[in-house]
This record gives sequence, C-alpha cells and structure tokens, in this order.
Amino acid sequence: MDLSILVAVIAVIFLVIFLIMFIMIFLSFLRGFRGPRAYYPPIKVEDYMCPRCGSKELDIIGIRTLRCRKCGTTFTLRTAAYEGCWIIWPFFWWFPIIIPIPIRNK
Repeated sequence: MDLSILVAVIAVIFLVIFLIMFIMIFLSFLRGFRGPRAYYPPIKVEDYMCPRCGSKELDIIGIRTLRCRKCGTTFTLRTAAYEGCWIIWPFFWWFPIIIPIPIRNK
C-alpha cells in the first residue's frame, strides 16, 4: 500500500470525525438562541411581604417583580433559581484536518 493513500485515508477519517463534531457543536449553539422553555409558576402575592416596611399590600408589575402600595418599594423575587444559564461551546477547539501530500517513489 502506498504511503500517500494511507495518509489520504487517515485525512478523510479525521475530516469525517471533525464534521460530526462540528455539526453537534453547531446544533447545540443554535439551540442556545431559542427562547427559554422555562415555566414560571404564578406568583401568590399573599406569600410575600415588602422588604422595607413589611406590608403585605403588593401589586404585581412584572413576571417576578412586585411593588409595595404603602411605601412604593419595587423589588424582584429571586430569578436565578428559575433561569437557566447559557453555555456556548467554543468553535474550532479541535481542528483535525490533515492535508495529504503525495510522496513520489524514486
């Protein structure tokens, strides 16, 4: 078997492995741009009280934001427990392309 054919076969194998990995990383990257599928349970205002004055007279002004009717304090409930973190895989961290160079037999 000629050495250049062996190098070409190895290069094709590495290229196929790289393409499979690239497609998987690219699809996971695209999934990061989709809207979150998180379900936010409805807020029961009766369960919370104002951190400043302790009043239970609150109005909902956002998804997880409340405002006190007495003192006017606006505060947000913990959102870190409900939101997921975004992980973006780095591209081209492994680039296994080998260019086969034919070798002449003398």
